[in-house]
Amino acid sequence: MSVISHLYRGELGEWCADHLGGWEELTTRITWHTRAREPVRPADGVERQHWAQVERAVGIRLAALVQPAPPYAALLGLVHLGLVRREWADEQAARYPSHASMPAQLRGDAVHYSPTLDGWARVPSYAGPAMPRFDGRAQDYPAEPMLAGLLERTRAYFAANAPLGRLGAERGVARLCWLLAQFQFAYRNDALEQPVFRLFRAGVPTVEELLATVPDTALDEMVAIARLLESRSALGELARLAGNPPPGRPLGIASPVFLDHRHDSDLLLAGPDGSALVRVHAAITTSRTTSSRQWLWHVLACAWLDDRDAYRIRTAGLYFARHGELLTWPVDALADQLLAGADRAKARAEFLALAGRLHGENERRRAEQERLRAERPQPAPAAAAAPATAAAVAVHAVITDGRGLVLTAGGALPGGSVAPGETLEAALGRAVTATTGFTVAAGPLTGVYHDTPSGGVTLVFRARITGGEGGDVHWCARRELPGRLTAVFAGAVHDALDTARTAVRVREVSMS
Repeated sequence: MSVISHLYRGELGEWCADHLGGWEELTTRITWHTRAREPVRPADGVERQHWAQVERAVGIRLAALVQPAPPYAALLGLVHLGLVRREWADEQAARYPSHASMPAQLRGDAVHYSPTLDGWARVPSYAGPAMPRFDGRAQDYPAEPMLAGLLERTRAYFAANAPLGRLGAERGVARLCWLLAQFQFAYRNDALEQPVFRLFRAGVPTVEELLATVPDTALDEMVAIARLLESRSALGELARLAGNPPPGRPLGIASPVFLDHRHDSDLLLAGPDGSALVRVHAAITTSRTTSSRQWLWHVLACAWLDDRDAYRIRTAGLYFARHGELLTWPVDALADQLLAGADRAKARAEFLALAGRLHGENERRRAEQERLRAERPQPAPAAAAAPATAAAVAVHAVITDGRGLVLTAGGALPGGSVAPGETLEAALGRAVTATTGFTVAAGPLTGVYHDTPSGGVTLVFRARITGGEGGDVHWCARRELPGRLTAVFAGAVHDALDTARTAVRVREVSMS
């Protein structure tokens, strides 16, 4: 996992819990300020994945207010799906205004480079397993021209209707942000069954067909969230933090890079007396201290990780998009309050030493994975897709950690569809890596779930993590699973962890 991921599950989180304990007054302030604001709520009956999708789309919208930069994760999501080549993603990234001054020697890797205040920062390239191709043709990428046209229209639309630092034609902007967020979801998740990607099974859809997949209720919600920026004065405060640049000038940097990770939900407002790092959240509930203290740890950790002062971060902030509430602190004052009187310089040095060790371990692990991947025999070209009438087979994994928490991804257990020609074990390994970033070793089969309406079969295995980098994942206590997983998957976890189980469970279910 990336170094910053250790804040949420790993050694950095343990260090923060031991050393940054002065969070109670800060989290109380977060609760008090957001409770006074009526949040924007979704329409009734939204799916669990909706909440994360809105946060991704809101992050893309806020990023576009700050800098005309590439939607990095969205481009890599299209690569991951096998719809486009990596070279195509680099070509598209280089077309964005933020990359206009990029040196020629970097343009061939443009999607992995982000501008800093005075140069360029690169995030590691992790060549995870590609998803099965839609059309089964290894060298043909027929969707590239259509997707290039979509991105060209997106750049032109934003330039004309959503100028930097200002709101504009928000409904059209929201539609584009939602679609880009779908592509971003595909970067670390098995997205083949998402409605927007089903369109590619029959061929190359039109741009209009892609845009039509965005629900009107989601657009209403996104527009309402955007309007809070003006009605609750957050947009003016963001501009002030950026030094009130003249019209048409960027406010700073979208998705800054810290150590080995690009932060898609972070904004860097580059003011004349130092920068403000603001993390964007779209949560409705802000009173859970387990979450709010991690939000505080995150912004302080990123500021500390800028040990060469490349971004000149002097202010840290959290923006709660559904409430229109922006909270900021001077970085040193935030650190002093979290440290509760402990020596700040000593604590930062200790934090950076730990982060440096974890970064080194990540680099060695990544190099080993690349070596093993290079030595692995190349698979034969994929067979043509199975007829639409064939029953689908999916594989999912129940993975627990030392505390008994269960790994979930995107409102489901990690996993995905079995591609033609794949073994079950290979499909499980590929799909879990696609949805979580982790590599795993498959364990015993614990459940077989037959979806009676469709005839599809879902196989659930135990599995254990052997390496990799965690992406868009959550570790949940078993009591929390009914609120995060469907009833079928929650039941599958119970079946897998039932100590009295003596045989594989076979159940008739409805996955819909």
